[in-house]
Amino acid sequence: MKILKTMLNPLRPTLMLLLLIPFSTVFAQNTDQKMNLDKIVETSFHVKNFNMWKPLFLKDSLQRKQNGMNTIIISSKVGQPNHMMNVATVMDVEKAKAAMKDPAYLERIKMRGVTNPKAEFYQVIRHNPDAKESKWAIMTHKVKDFDAWLVGFDQGKPMRENAGLIDALVARNIDNPMTVQVVCDITDMAKAKAFMNSPVLKEKMKEAGVISKPTIEYYESRE
Repeated sequence: MKILKTMLNPLRPTLMLLLLIPFSTVFAQNTDQKMNLDKIVETSFHVKNFNMWKPLFLKDSLQRKQNGMNTIIISSKVGQPNHMMNVATVMDVEKAKAAMKDPAYLERIKMRGVTNPKAEFYQVIRHNPDAKESKWAIMTHKVKDFDAWLVGFDQGKPMRENAGLIDALVARNIDNPMTVQVVCDITDMAKAKAFMNSPVLKEKMKEAGVISKPTIEYYESRE
């Protein structure tokens, strides 16, 4: 045993370095993803049994990372706990699309009670790293001119804040760049819903160049 210890002692620093390298690499990658929110995929679906589905979903995290996706949000519609939406960062859009269309993947999620899966890929234009609320309003619509719309959107920030809405994210659909998504943290649900359905907002959106009826949904964290 003494001879074996003597043989291993010179190798100890090297072994420790080898053990630390993978951890350091993963830590650096995760830190980089948090700091550089670039492309994301939003996957909406229905799940039969959330408590059965979630641990199995979390178990697949390594496989998703191998396909360039890292889940950052697990959520469901407010009042509809089985209507899910997950958000993941994406390193390679085409690789992620291929992975999500793979028959083996589709069969696996079907066996876990998932139905009606739909994925939308977005290019993040801006995000608020200080966003911290557990409920969000998500508005999606088409615009005539993105740059002109963004000017009008920015002008409406005080109105949104007075209505209990804090800007969290602005993104453009990668496959349809004139489709814009706005995500706001909700600090007051009643005020937020009243504002989202108000004639004032409808008029402001028209002036900013919104050319489609907006889809407005409310989600909450299921982390």
